[in-house]
Amino acid sequence: MIVIPQASVGEVHHAIRTTFQRVSDFFIPPTNLIITHVRFAFVFLKNEPAVHKIDLETFHRVKTISLKNYSCIPVSMAYTHLSGFYFVQCESKSHLKAPPQLLIDSVTDAVIGPNLNITGQAFVSPDGRYIVTPDPQSSKLIVQTVSFQGELGLNQEVDEPIAVSDLAFQPSFTESNQHVVVATSSSGTDLLFADLSSGRTEVLRSLKEPLAPQAWPWGGPNRVVVSSGLFGQYLVTPSAESLFVLNGKQRTPHCEVSDIKRGNTVVWVGEV
Repeated sequence: MIVIPQASVGEVHHAIRTTFQRVSDFFIPPTNLIITHVRFAFVFLKNEPAVHKIDLETFHRVKTISLKNYSCIPVSMAYTHLSGFYFVQCESKSHLKAPPQLLIDSVTDAVIGPNLNITGQAFVSPDGRYIVTPDPQSSKLIVQTVSFQGELGLNQEVDEPIAVSDLAFQPSFTESNQHVVVATSSSGTDLLFADLSSGRTEVLRSLKEPLAPQAWPWGGPNRVVVSSGLFGQYLVTPSAESLFVLNGKQRTPHCEVSDIKRGNTVVWVGEV
């Protein structure tokens, strides 16, 4: 694995070659209004039931957290600072039924155990209060909450009329200190808005067909959705040959930008 430190600085860059080989993916906990500096990250190696904790300043391995007892090959991770839990999405070496998510304590780096019987990738709201997991088996969004005491609990199960490709969060424009989750479909033209506090859902239809999964061989969702920022009201999601800018406050298309093929990588610059 090769790292370019301070890549945003406008001067001559140098690359650091780390000792990690066969890297499958990595996870860097996100910053927020409370946590502005992240010291550690995690590396996954191909077909290895473990996550490797690394120091982002020295790029040295700090610890290897074994997941072998749970037959878990890590696929993705998520983190909420309110409980201090990491949520690990697992797959098995046999690629049959996926094992449940695992919880890891960020203070002790100890594996707590399965997160109920929830499988799939976890997404955490910007305030850390909600953990949302699209369940590939039941066509539901599993919504968990973290109390102000740091306790994790099951909040609700929201019916999802789509096969979820990607999720994004927006602030609720009707209730203070609440969030709405926005989900794209991996196979259809619909987009789902779900209010996390009430469970109410709304479907925006006919956003044209997404890229076929085989047309996006680099992994990850075949139809991303990207919010314009913590306080922004706009989102972007691609179809196979165009981009849609959406007004999340009104839950309507704002405009379509044509002749952009395979535009499945989107970065907002600044807040809108």
